[in-house]
Amino acid sequence: MLKLLAVLALVSASMAHRYIGASWKQSYKPRTPYVYKSVTWDEAHEYEDCPEEDFQNDNYEEQEEGVGKDNIKAENGMHHFLSRHNPKLIEDICINKLVNVTIDGTRSELSVPVCPDIVREESEHCGFETVIIPAGKWIVIDIERSADGEFQIRNSYKQVYYDYRKPNSVRFMVPVILLWHLENGEKVRGEIATYIPEEHQSNPPPSKSDKVRVEDWDETKVYLRPYGGHREDKQFEDQYELLRKALTRANLSYKDNVELEAGYTYLRYGRQRIEAMLLAN
Repeated sequence: MLKLLAVLALVSASMAHRYIGASWKQSYKPRTPYVYKSVTWDEAHEYEDCPEEDFQNDNYEEQEEGVGKDNIKAENGMHHFLSRHNPKLIEDICINKLVNVTIDGTRSELSVPVCPDIVREESEHCGFETVIIPAGKWIVIDIERSADGEFQIRNSYKQVYYDYRKPNSVRFMVPVILLWHLENGEKVRGEIATYIPEEHQSNPPPSKSDKVRVEDWDETKVYLRPYGGHREDKQFEDQYELLRKALTRANLSYKDNVELEAGYTYLRYGRQRIEAMLLAN
């Protein structure tokens, strides 16, 4: 994945959509009643925050479980947390699911993981978590920009689905990673990447689109802070500042011209998890 620098919230279906209200008629119907699980700071973050006053997390107050905007409940029962909250637990996201997969033209029902084999190391420092992303093949697309310069994240992700995943019957994996290249602290170029499922890792279907590509990434170390909320939140952007402070405190170097956003959850409902990431040097 270090190659990602040269070539490189579910945006996934997770990070591509913005929340539009608890009263919106959601089409997704859970097979079983959805239960909102209370999550503490320690459970969700797996590290201690730094003791300085500017690292305090008083604004990580959780909204009442199962309540949407103005106490309006979503029609499918999956109400959205509108306030910032402790992120959904990784162990509740990265589980095996029974899905239909197509391998070499043969369709089978398999119990398969929804996340790559990401290693989360026990933190030796305050303020961040250390994560190892395994080497492997990823689907990557450049994020297009509109005439006025706005990044078209949703449209670019739809191309990944319609130009690669759907025609090749490649199932969805999380996280969806947005990788931003920075100049003077400003985003100048972006990419969207998703891990190719294990059943296709040794022989991924070739891309039939000149916009969607398959890339080999080396094993990569990242530092991160998880967040319960939206990519658009000012508080999410603040996580990068806090992360840089914590890494400086720990005397660890990182690539300051790249930021990553890892999205694990569908942004229209429920408990959220996105992660602010910086690449280790």
